[in-house]
Amino acid sequence: MADPEDQRRTWTTDVSAPVRNLVQGERFDNATINMTVNEAAPARPALGVPVMLPAAYGPYTDRFAVHERLDRMVAENDVGMVLLGGVAGVGKSTTAVHYLKHCIEDDAERFRGGVYYADLGGRKAGLGASVADTLESWLIANGMLASEVPASLTARSDLFRQLTAGKPVAVLIDDPVSAAQVKSLRPTSPGSLVLVTSHRESEDIQIEHTAQFVPVPMLDPGFALELLTKLVGADRVSAEPEAFERLAAFSGGLPLMLHVIAAEVRRWDSAGELAARLVDIRTRRQTSSRLMTAGGDHSVNAALEVSVSGLPEPARVLLKSLAANPGGEFGPDLVTFLDGDSGTLADLVAAGLVSVLHQPGMPRPQRRWRLHALVQDFVWSTAQDNLGTFTALQQSILGFYLRRTAMADRALSKRWHSSPDFPDEPPFADPVAALAWLGAEQVNLRNAVFTAYDLDEHAVTWQLCEVLWGLYFATNPFGDWIDTHEKGIDSAQRVGNKEAEARLRLQRGFAYYSQEDIEQALTEFQQALLVAEESGSARAIAATVESIGLTDLKLRRPQDALEKFGRVLTLVAGDNEAIGNAQRHRARALGALGPESRGEAIDVLRHEAIPAYERAAEEKADGSNAHNVARALVALGELLVADNHAEQALEPLVRAVAEFDRLGKPLHGAEARVVLASAYAALGHIDQAGAALDRAAEAYEAVGSRKAAEIRARRSELGLGSSVTES
Repeated sequence: MADPEDQRRTWTTDVSAPVRNLVQGERFDNATINMTVNEAAPARPALGVPVMLPAAYGPYTDRFAVHERLDRMVAENDVGMVLLGGVAGVGKSTTAVHYLKHCIEDDAERFRGGVYYADLGGRKAGLGASVADTLESWLIANGMLASEVPASLTARSDLFRQLTAGKPVAVLIDDPVSAAQVKSLRPTSPGSLVLVTSHRESEDIQIEHTAQFVPVPMLDPGFALELLTKLVGADRVSAEPEAFERLAAFSGGLPLMLHVIAAEVRRWDSAGELAARLVDIRTRRQTSSRLMTAGGDHSVNAALEVSVSGLPEPARVLLKSLAANPGGEFGPDLVTFLDGDSGTLADLVAAGLVSVLHQPGMPRPQRRWRLHALVQDFVWSTAQDNLGTFTALQQSILGFYLRRTAMADRALSKRWHSSPDFPDEPPFADPVAALAWLGAEQVNLRNAVFTAYDLDEHAVTWQLCEVLWGLYFATNPFGDWIDTHEKGIDSAQRVGNKEAEARLRLQRGFAYYSQEDIEQALTEFQQALLVAEESGSARAIAATVESIGLTDLKLRRPQDALEKFGRVLTLVAGDNEAIGNAQRHRARALGALGPESRGEAIDVLRHEAIPAYERAAEEKADGSNAHNVARALVALGELLVADNHAEQALEPLVRAVAEFDRLGKPLHGAEARVVLASAYAALGHIDQAGAALDRAAEAYEAVGSRKAAEIRARRSELGLGSSVTES
């Protein structure tokens, strides 16, 4: 038995050298010694300041304006938060990464507490990291062991703030679902910056975190082409520059689609062939649908699905309705027709799905927006599951365009329509407003004709073509004019409306007549007359006979023209406007017969044509014959100049020019200015003549008419130098 005194002894041992295991004692009788090996703690690796940004692959362009705005905003905030918004695939994350790298390169101490990144995945289920896992990675990047990281989310968040206290940091958070997620990742050290990307303008993040919203827009066309050039190579682009410009435009400035196009174009021998299929609405969707699904989970369609799914319900409804629009651009009247409002439209703009073309500060009729073609095609593809509803939307919008175009045509001219009028539809304020609306909607109206035809809405197709007369006659978009009327004529035949067919053949004939292709115009007019006679419509027959008479005049057959205009007068008895037209044309034919008939021609204008127009104006009490009166004044001035009375011609010609300018009819104004120039030249006023010809040439050049060169040549014949101002 051990000595009890021994049990009270104290043994001490000094250990001065490093040891791994130590057992201390006087003796160990019948003792079991359990050795516990205490390994020395591993040395922690020396870590630098964490920079956890993801790689930014590929070329980068056109985000420097966003960089500058971020610089200004950062300078104004202590702990700043910025919400970068825009459609998925527009490059929000890439912009943020490049901006933060730019900050680090400019000032290594700017974020001396580190740069941190979190991809929360938003609505992409299973593709993002959790907030807890993100914080764990941030703490480990600061030198902590995984075993030392607290278990709770709150403790991890607090510890991250403690480690970065007093040291400004930058945090990039991709696609959070809620403000709560952002709160757990937000630093508190002064001078820090938090960039949050989102596919929508998240109000909860803006409100709770006082985040300022900065949109990342689609690339402008020039920068879109620049990015595409970097992706496919300058040599390929220089070989087909126009094709690549069209491809860049088709992308809508969406970088993701530009990457898809760059991959696709390598499969084509000609970029022009691909561009042609994507530009034409009749072939676009079949081709674009394949491009938009390329890449599976990383496709354009997948990106747009993320953006659209995050919209409020009213915005999704409006988006679907806008996608049924036959074109991409639209104005406030269509939004109102679709039961949309400014707030709902603002949601689509904030999400990057719609672009603002004209700012809200502009007068309401001039405000315009564009639904990106990619977004339109995406919604269209998803609508195929409920095609009946989508088709009904298209039909409704076609009806809207038909009614508004009919009212615009009515504001420009009171000519008769084969199609029905819409007395309950609000009229346009004046011809200028009507022509401005038609000009803004020209692409939509062209596409509306093709859409109606494809939907077998043949009555709508031909009626739209008929009421497009005012737009086409005033602005001469000859390609659209001929293409749409081909569909309109076929549709009129399909529904068996001979009068409508004759009217549209006549209108198409004037597309050739206005281009000085008189032989083709005469062929069209003669076909129209055959159909008009089959219809038995006196007004259709009169209109075609009159048009054939006009071609006789162009072909220098004035006697034949007189016979045609005489026949017209027998067909239009009682219609003062039609009588005025026929008499105006008779005067022109008489004048073409020679000097001996000019006096009679002048009398016909003064005593027959103009009074008939004035009677028509009195009947309608709306001043709607101002255009026709102005045309009669031009004819009068032309005859007076030819009859050596140029001084008498100035007054009616100046009146006509002013009237056409007031009505917004530049080509008619150009015709009047050419005659006015001849009057000035006859009187020796060469400077005024040159100025009038300059203005006329500019009007023709604006629509690509070959008449411009003829007028410029006439001006050179006057021996003038630089342009002068018209008096």
